[in-house]
Amino acid sequence: MTGYQASLLAALAMPTAIYAQAPSQGELAPLMDAVERVTPQWAGRVEFRIADTPAALDSHDGRLRVTAPNRRECLRAYGYYLRNMAGVHLSRNGDNASAARFVLPQEPVVLPPAPQRNFAFNYCTLSYSGAHWDRARWERELDLLALCGYRYVLVTSGLESVWQDFLTGLGCTPQEIESFIASPVYAAWWHMGNLEGEGGPVHPDIIRREAELGRFLVQRARELGMEPVLQGYTGFLPHFVSAKRAGGRVLPQGKWVKRYDRPAVLDPVSTAFPQLAERWYQLLEEHYGYRATAFCGDLFHEGGNIADCNLRFAATMIQRRMQAASPGSTWFLQAWGHNPMPMLLAGLDPKLTTILLLDKDLSPDHDPYYRDHPRLARPQVLRFPHIWCELANFGGKQVMYGGFKLLENPVPFEGIGMLSEGLETNPLYDALLTERINRASGVINRDEFIRNYARSRYGVDDARLVQALSLLADSVYNPTGMREGGLENILCARPSLHAQRVSTWASSTPYYDPAQVEQAARLMLAAGREHHLDTLPTFRYDLADLARQVLADRARPLLRQLETDFAAEDTAAFARHSGEFLELIRQSADVLATSEYFLLGAFEKGAADRAGDNPQARAQMVQALRRLITTWAPENSPLNDYAHREFSETMRHYYLPRWQVYLDRKLAELKNGAAPAAATTSATVTNNGEAVSTTSEMDDAVDAIQQSFPTATFPVLTSPQGNALQTAQQALGE
Repeated sequence: MTGYQASLLAALAMPTAIYAQAPSQGELAPLMDAVERVTPQWAGRVEFRIADTPAALDSHDGRLRVTAPNRRECLRAYGYYLRNMAGVHLSRNGDNASAARFVLPQEPVVLPPAPQRNFAFNYCTLSYSGAHWDRARWERELDLLALCGYRYVLVTSGLESVWQDFLTGLGCTPQEIESFIASPVYAAWWHMGNLEGEGGPVHPDIIRREAELGRFLVQRARELGMEPVLQGYTGFLPHFVSAKRAGGRVLPQGKWVKRYDRPAVLDPVSTAFPQLAERWYQLLEEHYGYRATAFCGDLFHEGGNIADCNLRFAATMIQRRMQAASPGSTWFLQAWGHNPMPMLLAGLDPKLTTILLLDKDLSPDHDPYYRDHPRLARPQVLRFPHIWCELANFGGKQVMYGGFKLLENPVPFEGIGMLSEGLETNPLYDALLTERINRASGVINRDEFIRNYARSRYGVDDARLVQALSLLADSVYNPTGMREGGLENILCARPSLHAQRVSTWASSTPYYDPAQVEQAARLMLAAGREHHLDTLPTFRYDLADLARQVLADRARPLLRQLETDFAAEDTAAFARHSGEFLELIRQSADVLATSEYFLLGAFEKGAADRAGDNPQARAQMVQALRRLITTWAPENSPLNDYAHREFSETMRHYYLPRWQVYLDRKLAELKNGAAPAAATTSATVTNNGEAVSTTSEMDDAVDAIQQSFPTATFPVLTSPQGNALQTAQQALGE
């Protein structure tokens, strides 16, 4: 026995006098409430103790006893127990307790140390993933975060009412304020200074309920031992506010993605800044009922106009006002694109600053500290406290993707951030991220991890399931080179025979062998049939996701064949292959309908419920959400399909009609003996420092489908339809 273990055993055996101050039952009540919400069958069988010892598990009077130095570590320890000892599987894509058993440790179990500065969400996460989360879904999310070991949680719900009061005090009219506030669906880019008012004017019921949700999130996060991160004041003002009204120099910020008016920035060096910042922080405390200890907020995100602003002094002034409002608070800055700039960092106190290193490069040989790639190298960042943040998902797309070898990298981190924009995808990768967060050493045995994951997620021991997951870890979860997320499903692309990608900035280069994915799907299907796993939501999700991926992989070569057929003016072959291509979309809709996590109706219901009972408010949330996941902006732009979703209903009622009208037109051109070059539109747009040229075919019929979709009426699903095993079997051709 090591000295460390001996001291722990001694501490566990000591009476409650070991507490510096014994916690009251009221202080421990939120932990017991969390146990009852997550594992109601074990309520009353778990007890918590707070003591100045490492997190550990043992038994006491027939109950599981969890001992840790604070509430956050207590819940992390209980999450460790559920995952590693009790066989309980929790995920954003289904839970499984079919193999769960309440076991008591025979001797104390000391948890592996974990990084202490783990961070949840970026702004985009809260719109792409969180816009359809009602209060119940948010309650569930906070429980998951606590059980996984997160410390910081970004909270932006409720800023609408903060801005209302702030701008009213600045003399803005109600109409001006309405034009500035964005829908919760688009709030991410509003808070980052990219746009104003999109999806509005926002219904008053939505604003009221967002304020209620924000207060709840702050309160519940704190009860669970986590620290809410609120929006700091960096000088944002509506673009129409003049210098005279602001009382200081206003820096116009121009356009974002060539379309949206960006909020202006009040120069933080101006004499008016301290008063406005003071008012902002007063309102935050009033609206949330909490004086925050951590703030987010970036200047000149993805562009903007620095002009002759003295960034060093500006940063000093922003941080000085944060400290005046909340002494000792931390400013979290996103390292993304050219930010944070060296001159801005020069004005900051490293002891009061933490950098979020957003890492979109999930290749296995990439250094997570950005040292290897010249364009991303930012050595000035590394003298600051920093958190490595995975960014595996862009736009919330349902693409199988994630960097297994990167998370297996034993590089020690001060903290790890979960900043992917789409969270309800890739549960295997998400589980590995949780495993990494709970191991400061970073040493993970992949084979052991996959075996345990398969057993808990599906409730059975079957080598075929382990082999299937291992194949995925070696293929879709093993990207190489710089990528903006996974290989997108070409069935979701705006129709063109030359389509290579769905969204503007995505990579179109395959990086894995589709045969491995198909083999994994067949292994999972065989195991599912033998063990009748289609009763489990976890298995239904995974099987639908795998079948969807197989169909997507089949679509790419088939589209290239259509391109060849058209060039050769082979009408018969083009007609045959067009039918096969469209059938892939129908099959995708069928397999996706078998899982509750691929249903547009369920997605929209969450957004509507978040808006309350008012029909207008509910419709506004749903229409904004439909716009976001299709054209993003109200008209065709480089943002088109950036946040596309592979729901059963979008496959059947959006992507299928788009391809149908397009392929019918191309077939008619061949039958008429003419194959004219399609009219195209081109644009060059810069994002994250990358200039990308886009070209798309003009098609009025496709445009009509896109523009009508947000208000279109068609059947939507809120519960699974069809037999998961039979539908997947038909799609795979077995």
